[in-house]
Amino acid sequence: MNRVVLIFLIIVFVDGVIKKCNLFEMFIEGVKEALKIAKPIFTTLVAFMLFVALLRSSGFIDVISHVMSPMLQSIGIPVDIFILGLLRPISANASLSFLYSIYELFGIDHPISLLATLIQSGSDTTLYVITLYFSTIKIKETRYALWVGLFMDCLAVILAIIFYIKVFV
Repeated sequence: MNRVVLIFLIIVFVDGVIKKCNLFEMFIEGVKEALKIAKPIFTTLVAFMLFVALLRSSGFIDVISHVMSPMLQSIGIPVDIFILGLLRPISANASLSFLYSIYELFGIDHPISLLATLIQSGSDTTLYVITLYFSTIKIKETRYALWVGLFMDCLAVILAIIFYIKVFV
């Protein structure tokens, strides 16, 4: 892959030299355009990362998991799966860290780990995607995108749990 990038850069450089373009000026203009695009994305990303950090450090996840623990234990699902299902629509990094902790706790071939993998791969970071994409193109009214995305994430978690119960329990 590195060779492909290198070959592409050489082709672009040679083409620019042949056409007698000012490559440095074109490069600087490209960087300026990229910064115009990156500014709204960066501010949104910083705000979202702050939200995720506050959510994790506030203890909200611990309170919710404590409340849901008896119901989840009655059907044989660890609380970590519930936390993973909560975090997946919000943050990919947070859900991946929980997935990794589930792998460490149960092992990668354990049915609970397979359930966590189904949840991780079957759902998306809906809030992150909507925040980033809609703010980038300056759309303030998301209409049904948020609710449909969250509904599909819930559906993915529910279907993964049903599959787990039918196959492993």
